[in-house]
Amino acid sequence: MEQEIDQQDYNWVYYVVGLSAGILTGFAVEGHVILGAVLGLLFGGLAKFVINKSRD
Repeated sequence: MEQEIDQQDYNWVYYVVGLSAGILTGFAVEGHVILGAVLGLLFGGLAKFVINKSRD
């Protein structure tokens, strides 16, 4: 039997991964953790939008 998985339950993962990667990148490059976090959240939102759009 196939079980239907609701993809909306895991959308927060994109934001967490983007936030984490942005913080680490911002800290490593120039020490601007806040700027890296904001850019990471934006990138996570973009990735979520593109991936969810392709699933439809």
